Amino acid sequence: MDKAIHLVVEAGPARGREISVLKDGVRIGRSSRNDVVLNDESMSRFHCRLFFKPGEGLWVADLGSSNETRVNGAAVQETRVKPGDEISMGDTVIKVRSDRESGEGAVDAGAPVATAAPVGRTEPAIDLGLKKGATAAGMPKMRRLLVGSVLIMALVAVAAWAPWARVIQAIEARRHPPAPPAVPAELPVMDLTYERVEATSSNIFRYFMQIQHSTLVVQVDDLVNSRHVRREKKMDADLLRDLAKSVAASGFMDLLDDYSGLAPGIYELTDLSVTLGSQAHRTRVLNHVEPDAFAAVRGQIEEFGKNELGLAALAMEPEKLVEKAKEAVLLGKKLYDEREVRYENLASAIRAFKEADLYLETIEPKPDFYGEALSRRTDCEHELQKRYDDIRFMAERAVKLQDWKEAERQLRIVIEMIPDRSDDRNRIANKTLVDVERHLGAEK
Repeated sequence: MDKAIHLVVEAGPARGREISVLKDGVRIGRSSRNDVVLNDESMSRFHCRLFFKPGEGLWVADLGSSNETRVNGAAVQETRVKPGDEISMGDTVIKVRSDRESGEGAVDAGAPVATAAPVGRTEPAIDLGLKKGATAAGMPKMRRLLVGSVLIMALVAVAAWAPWARVIQAIEARRHPPAPPAVPAELPVMDLTYERVEATSSNIFRYFMQIQHSTLVVQVDDLVNSRHVRREKKMDADLLRDLAKSVAASGFMDLLDDYSGLAPGIYELTDLSVTLGSQAHRTRVLNHVEPDAFAAVRGQIEEFGKNELGLAALAMEPEKLVEKAKEAVLLGKKLYDEREVRYENLASAIRAFKEADLYLETIEPKPDFYGEALSRRTDCEHELQKRYDDIRFMAERAVKLQDWKEAERQLRIVIEMIPDRSDDRNRIANKTLVDVERHLGAEK
């Protein structure tokens, strides 16, 4: 059975793309670890999830995104969606075409649904020449011979085809081997220690990553460039379970303990230890080509650490870091100049200047545009706060006057102007908006 098309991207970089929601749901966002990856810079790395609730159809849940998930214009945490609904995330708008699971005979929105045949009605029988009430004995002799010949030929054909059918089935089985056994959905949160050391006569680079008690720690030491950075973050259990499932399915736990080789003048060590429930395994690779399973896991966990702690810049050369920082400053200046075009442009400009600061964190001496980046960021933050104070005042006045429609409009401007949901200003506006919408609902 073909997959049902549940969603269609109607606006954004992936416009026209069709999406099928799997039985276990799909996660959507910028990160390559999502089921559906959309290259929309306004989206969060893990933006939202679409899934089926038994007997309740298709649902969408926001994954703590900075720009929110909206259904038909309203911000949601988790809600049911139906054909025709529009889901907005960043600059992307997705339209719901079907809300039924593929196994339930999903249909497109607006497509006619087949109706069941009336009770008691049966399909017409195939006429073999037997009229109503007739028997084989009453058939003309020639017709009896014809019918008998056809039946015998059919039996001979089936008997002749059976061996070939088995051969074809065997060929198909080789071409399409059965899928590997599924990894259990509920895995314990794993502990992990990973270290990569690259040493030459001129430099030592060390990357250390640890996950323990749901806390992620990453430390990078780069002697020749005088970069020493350590960061840590308490992680969401669901993200760690997803990573644990990837590691469990990779084949890493079946690798040898040690892979060693000889390489004059260099020292390249990669050491990975994983504890997953009652299982524990450690593999060291020293001056040796990495086994495929090891390379896959190493890439996953390094990408995980860079995404979660914003350490992607540390993998770049200093010249590239300065170039990326300059690009971020130019973007921030452009967004500031266009601050009247979209409410969120000031917040986006601040984010661009912060990104430039991040790129230059380990660069000494700082480039000549570094001071301008800091100054511009401060100007943006002051102007954003002033605009927030003005609009917040107007929203509070509308609440006092019980002008709920105006209060709703002003609060939505605040939320659009400050899309970061971890910002107290956004949280206060969202909380107030819930009360305002309750009053609007009571008036209807």
